[in-house]
Amino acid sequence: MNKWFPIMMLLILFAGIALRVPQLAERPMHHDEANQAYRFGILLEEGVYQYDAEDHHGPTLYFLTLPITFITSVATFADTTEITFRSLPVIFGLLLILAIPLLQCGIGKAAVIASALFTAISPALAYYSRFYIQEMLLVFFTFLAIAAGWRSIRIGSRTWAAIAGLSIGLMYATKETAIIAYAAMFGAAVLCAILAHITHFPLRTMALGFVFALIIAFLLYSSFFTNMQGPVDSVLAYKGYLARGTGVDTDHVHPWYFYLRMLTWYRADGGRVWSEGLFFGLGLLGCMAILRKKLPQAIDLGLARFLMFYTLLLTLAYSLISYKTPWCMLSFLHGWILLAGIGVAALLNCCEDKITISSAVRAVKVLIILLLIWPIYSTYRLAERTVFRFAADDRNPYVYAHTSPDFKRMVNRIEEIVAVHDPGYDMYVQVIAPPDSTWPLPFYLRRFPNIGYWADAAEVPGKVKPTLVIAGPDFETNENEFLTEFYGLRADTLLSIHIDRELWDRFIETRK
Repeated sequence: MNKWFPIMMLLILFAGIALRVPQLAERPMHHDEANQAYRFGILLEEGVYQYDAEDHHGPTLYFLTLPITFITSVATFADTTEITFRSLPVIFGLLLILAIPLLQCGIGKAAVIASALFTAISPALAYYSRFYIQEMLLVFFTFLAIAAGWRSIRIGSRTWAAIAGLSIGLMYATKETAIIAYAAMFGAAVLCAILAHITHFPLRTMALGFVFALIIAFLLYSSFFTNMQGPVDSVLAYKGYLARGTGVDTDHVHPWYFYLRMLTWYRADGGRVWSEGLFFGLGLLGCMAILRKKLPQAIDLGLARFLMFYTLLLTLAYSLISYKTPWCMLSFLHGWILLAGIGVAALLNCCEDKITISSAVRAVKVLIILLLIWPIYSTYRLAERTVFRFAADDRNPYVYAHTSPDFKRMVNRIEEIVAVHDPGYDMYVQVIAPPDSTWPLPFYLRRFPNIGYWADAAEVPGKVKPTLVIAGPDFETNENEFLTEFYGLRADTLLSIHIDRELWDRFIETRK
């Protein structure tokens, strides 16, 4: 295993890259992605970030995007592309795979290889590693906090304690839901301490980590001391998030089994079946091995218990919370993947106590691996369909209130009109629709300097005739002055685009 370990990790990384990097700009931007990108544009152009206690979550997503724009020489929001933004979650999705070996001293090489492979090919993790939202950053920092905390406790390292503290602080600075993971970690630690009869804790090491967590969280929420109200607002924000979590003033209320159904067996309209049941099945096997203490020598029982309790508590918490969106499940899904890795290691080890002939042991292990090849391959193929062919298809369970592919046809039409307009993007554009019926338009129209947004047509100034009007389907214009087309924004939302007749005729001439 030692000889092949680096090669296997490299192959797993390539599998992760194959699911995360290609066709990164093909899927239309989700309105949440576009909203986050727009806020980053303010930071990029004005150098200002101010925490919004009502929405948008923490600042790490924005500050960590700055190095990407620096490396790619992007100076303005208009110069950015989908790849500019989606590169960040891709990087953290790949870092999550590479970070798994940090637990090697606690779960062994076999579990590390299996967990890294499952992390790489998980359809959900691959899909949201291509999404410009906070979730993949949160999953990575959560795992790093657990791994660094374990290494700190195991060897008494203050350096790892500091890394664990920074990770915990970055979790909080990424998304307010970090407190759910904190509660699951605390509950798991208490249960492990009770089972192991531990009464003494490394308080100094824990205090060091806590200090580092406070420092990094304060720095980011205060925008590096330029907004001292930010850290206070991050605490006050929980009033709104707690109300939303109980189903108040939100449309995202789903039953307790919403996540479990999505991950174990999901089929829409008699179509394809989506399932990450491989991880849950092997994860349950890992739990059984932990409870029965039938683990390989390389796996530390204390760490294995912690991962089991943490994952079960986190799964329970997210299932009971009324507010649910598919990406929120990633943290506990990754916990199941780690347990699945332990399950694979326990499965490979099960024959050693019963079979004394080494050649027979090896033969049984090879047989177990062969039996796992087909479900692993099937999961990889499902991940391919998830991130490529069905990336914006409502039959995909991870597609949630997503922008329709038809919307990109409208964007392409606008670009075609710009090509025949002199002087290009300087045309006057009016967008007349409520905000929830326009996003992600502000991202795709970021190159238009003369654009205005109105929720009510009565508020639109009428002195200057627009070249282009984008509105709801009921908006009417003079058909002698404008040519009208209709496009789908989302499954339940339609947009109309009204193009100046003279410009339309000019465009048609280019098609003859």
